[in-house]
Amino acid sequence: MNKRSGNGIGRRLYPLFCIVLMLQMVTAFSFCLRKTGFHSDEYYSYYSSNVTWGLVPTDREWKDGTEILNEFRVLPGERFRIPTVVRMQSYDVHPPFYYILLHIACSLAPGTFSKWPGLVLNLLFFAASWCVLAALAGELWAEASGAKERNGAAAGEESGRGQGIALAACLLYGFNPAVLSGVMLTRMYTLLSLMVLLITLVHVRALRRRRRGPGFYLATAAVVWLGFLTHYYFAVYLFFLAGGTALFLLFRKGEGKTLSARWKDCLLYSGTVIGAMLAAAAAYPACLGHIFRGYRGTEAMGAFFDPGNTFGRLRFFTGLLNEYVFGSMLWIAALTLLCLGLLLFWRGRERRERPVGERLPFPERYCCLCIVSAAALGYFAVVTKTALLTAEEAIRYPLPVYGLFLLLTVLLAALFADRIGGRVIRFFPAFLCLILFAGELRGLAGDRVLFLYEQDAPDIAFAREHHDDAVVYFYNPELMWMIWDDSLELMQYDRIYFVNLADTSPLEDETLREAERIYVYCARTQDTKKALTAAQAAAGPEAGTPVLVRELLYCDLYEIAR
Repeated sequence: MNKRSGNGIGRRLYPLFCIVLMLQMVTAFSFCLRKTGFHSDEYYSYYSSNVTWGLVPTDREWKDGTEILNEFRVLPGERFRIPTVVRMQSYDVHPPFYYILLHIACSLAPGTFSKWPGLVLNLLFFAASWCVLAALAGELWAEASGAKERNGAAAGEESGRGQGIALAACLLYGFNPAVLSGVMLTRMYTLLSLMVLLITLVHVRALRRRRRGPGFYLATAAVVWLGFLTHYYFAVYLFFLAGGTALFLLFRKGEGKTLSARWKDCLLYSGTVIGAMLAAAAAYPACLGHIFRGYRGTEAMGAFFDPGNTFGRLRFFTGLLNEYVFGSMLWIAALTLLCLGLLLFWRGRERRERPVGERLPFPERYCCLCIVSAAALGYFAVVTKTALLTAEEAIRYPLPVYGLFLLLTVLLAALFADRIGGRVIRFFPAFLCLILFAGELRGLAGDRVLFLYEQDAPDIAFAREHHDDAVVYFYNPELMWMIWDDSLELMQYDRIYFVNLADTSPLEDETLREAERIYVYCARTQDTKKALTAAQAAAGPEAGTPVLVRELLYCDLYEIAR
């Protein structure tokens, strides 16, 4: 019998864990194969990681499609330009760690632009997060179940149950539509999820085992440094996690330390966390401007301190959580936990089982569970107040705590059932997991995995078919980033004539005058009709009326034929 407690994966269950992970990697890879287009932010990920000259259209000048393509791929002689990547991020609002990794991945295949460098990175981050979540589940169950107080067969039984909880949490995590949506998005959120789970595991393991030696402080400093340089939202989660840990170190009496010794522990820990944050800020000074003066930092601060948006935002993100993370079963899960909790409170089974002197105080027994729960809920609450409301695409912002929510749901259900006792009650956690898993499978089959953009395939084929036709792109000078959303389509054309919508005077160009037909991409503004009139006039008196071909996200495509 395996008597090791606190480990997420025991030796006997290694094959089962490996099979589950393999199936989930195959599932994730199948969605990777289906991914066709990109979100505008994904284009920016490649652009800011691999930029050559800068994708800036010049008014009334032709730009080759290859020139657009070159801004998203690593050209010969441009491999591993880490300082350039860091400098590019300093111009925007994000830290550079993820973009450095993406540039390194693209540098391994120079001269090409595809979805695979970003997707392969995310698959690796996903697998690493899965393993960390399994280990974290074992640690939390070992603390909450009191496995460290038991020995012999009882310890082995608790270890086995911990492995079952880890397997259930990982099963729900790996087949989750929201988590897989994060894998499909070439942004830093899957890496951020790994950092959040990793810093949580480092803390839980140290607190549970009461081992806070040099290894703990070095690991904490390293993950804090990398996490902050991955995304500034890491600091939000760290605030709650570190705050709870510092308070616990200060008031914990179970280790038999004096108040002075506890103050030293608290100050040493706090100094490590703050020092790592300051080191990250020193390594990347642009972060201060991003947070306090950048447009995203300013928007986030404004939204955070606006009390009027609280209920609407909470309802919006809770709806996403219900639909994409819990398979529309969030309220069933919440009701199940509430009923089990009330039943436990009513029966008071644990209080009757043990004499008062033999029971561990509540803070001692459930410290890690409380700290992790507070950190996850705190992060979700802050993100609810500050994140961009971009319809279902906003699912990415709370992504780092989705795994924790699923783990806490499974663990609390198992813990409540264990304390209540009874054969029927012990089936409730498994039944709840089956319900959540069924909801996830329904989500996978119901196109709940986002950022695939399979609908872009005919548009890309259309551009490739008409690659040698005359193409005009009227862009909004105040929202030039919208051009990126059509990049994969635009780079299929041989040449594109860019025109600033601020000037809709007649176009004077010989290529346009001689063209049999002109395809016009026009951003939606109040000057759209003027722009189409200018394009029609450029084609000559024989040109017909512009005909709408299709609507894109930020612009419309028209055809002008003789």
